[in-house]
Amino acid sequence: MSMPVAELSELRRRLSRVILVHVALSVGFALLAAGGVSSPAGRAGAFAVPWLVIGAAGALGASLIAAAAWQLRAGLTTGRPPGSRWAVRWEASARLGMALAAAVALAAGVAVAPAGSERGFVIGVDAAVAGALALFALAAGDVRRAARSAERAAASPV
Repeated sequence: MSMPVAELSELRRRLSRVILVHVALSVGFALLAAGGVSSPAGRAGAFAVPWLVIGAAGALGASLIAAAAWQLRAGLTTGRPPGSRWAVRWEASARLGMALAAAVALAAGVAVAPAGSERGFVIGVDAAVAGALALFALAAGDVRRAARSAERAAASPV
């Protein structure tokens, strides 16, 4: 059975928003990684490793989710089965990788934090940024929800 035009149009619009948001997030995380790479040695160097890990994992994860949404949107346009398992699996893999990278970055932040009065501040900032990546990984799921909506709409009688 085919999907109603209104539902198909809304699903495409929703996936376009997912793509745009995740591309923007990918750029933001890439800038965070660049900040980690360009951190000078010394006091700011304690942020370098965790920010590099968080930025690289966030940029890669957001890019994979955007690619998965693009694949699902293309499948809707060309008439392939809308519930693309490929897209859902890539999103799940990206989410898992980002959550694991957040834990690794937090551990690295604790390991490279300087001794002294600024240790707590460095660990706190690294924990906040790692927590943001972990929350992003938990909140992402738009591709899976869109795939389920497409499957329900395709299965419903017209």
